[in-house]
Amino acid sequence: MNVIDNNARQVLFVVAILFNTQAMSSSVAINTDSKITISSNAYLLNSYKRIEVNKVYRLIVPYHMSVVSFMGKQIELNVVMSKEKDNYELKCTSYAVGNNKSVCVVTIADKGLYYAKFKSHNQHDRFINIQSRYVNTDVNKKYGYCYEEVIKGDANIADLKSKFSRYNWLQTIMSVYDRRWQSGVKLVKAQANDPYFSQFVNKTNFNKMAESLMVAIHEETHMYDLDPSRTDWEQQLTAYVNQHWQPKVPIHGGFPRREIIPLLESNVTKPWDDLYLRDRTQGSYLMQGVLSELNAGLTGLVGVAVVGEYIDGYGASNAMDSAAAYMYHLQLYLRQAKKMHSSYYNKIKSEELFRDFILIQWLRLHYYIQLAKGFSILGTDYQEILELLYRPNNIKVIEDITGHSLQLDGDKSCLSSDDPFEPPF
Repeated sequence: MNVIDNNARQVLFVVAILFNTQAMSSSVAINTDSKITISSNAYLLNSYKRIEVNKVYRLIVPYHMSVVSFMGKQIELNVVMSKEKDNYELKCTSYAVGNNKSVCVVTIADKGLYYAKFKSHNQHDRFINIQSRYVNTDVNKKYGYCYEEVIKGDANIADLKSKFSRYNWLQTIMSVYDRRWQSGVKLVKAQANDPYFSQFVNKTNFNKMAESLMVAIHEETHMYDLDPSRTDWEQQLTAYVNQHWQPKVPIHGGFPRREIIPLLESNVTKPWDDLYLRDRTQGSYLMQGVLSELNAGLTGLVGVAVVGEYIDGYGASNAMDSAAAYMYHLQLYLRQAKKMHSSYYNKIKSEELFRDFILIQWLRLHYYIQLAKGFSILGTDYQEILELLYRPNNIKVIEDITGHSLQLDGDKSCLSSDDPFEPPF
């Protein structure tokens, strides 16, 4: 497979066949003949009928080696890999094909999220009408393995709220999870005797208790995972994934995670970058630090999402953001490992359990995001962080380490039907 990077801009321009475009009228004073039609194998992240000239839009290319065409009248296309770190552009120049119509076709080697900026040769055009030929087949799409858990988010817990007091907080959490999230019951029971558990729970009232579950479950996941009886420090990490699977994942040490700082592509993850990468102590942690934060972030996310309707404060407003940021750190860590620590990368890649664990965490993140996004109070900038996850280099490294193809145009908690996978639980 070809790789598009700063040193090798592997972009192929070809001229496509002539097609007929229909003028679209608009109440805005624009050239109604200005129209772009995007081929069916790419789509703008949001649905648009009209776009603004020179404004940057997010373009999803779901498959590797995609020949993406942009057809219209007197247009020019810039596809920008990154607005901040990667300074090169994949420029698709329009070619005239007769009758004032033009076309540009670009072969994009690596699937992922790109940034597209559309220009018009007519300097007076402010807007361009746009049509996407992409058809969302998610409803009828056939999937292979999908991550899922026994979660009943609509189970009635009103009686538990009415009986809540600062003295029965632990039993209340167990009862809530017994009705709504079976994996949570097992974790809470395992950690019931932890003397620190109480400190993480806000006992003011039921709603505050529910809100504090993001932090409480996050921290108790750490307590479970890093218990010396379970984890061989820096060599094997136990991870509480769900009630059926608590693998002891071989991690073989690694390198200080602060090494990934130069790879950061945006300031949107700055709170997590400052804490986990730039901090003198935290930045020295190896792969164990990266994976343990990701696992705790995921469990904390679902732990609060299953009681999302009771959250009325902002103590869990970064639940989705945190989980996505931890995954982003993992992607950058794997990229750094592959480029600068190849022997280490090859060692972890040779471990089937490690590969399966990374895949499950990716699918699990998207399963939980789907559950949590119904409660807007559980996320602030998570969508912008997710965009970082979908950039080509970041998608590519997860696919390389796991050996599986990730979904970008359907249910991201699933694999495609032609990608066989048997979960190890």
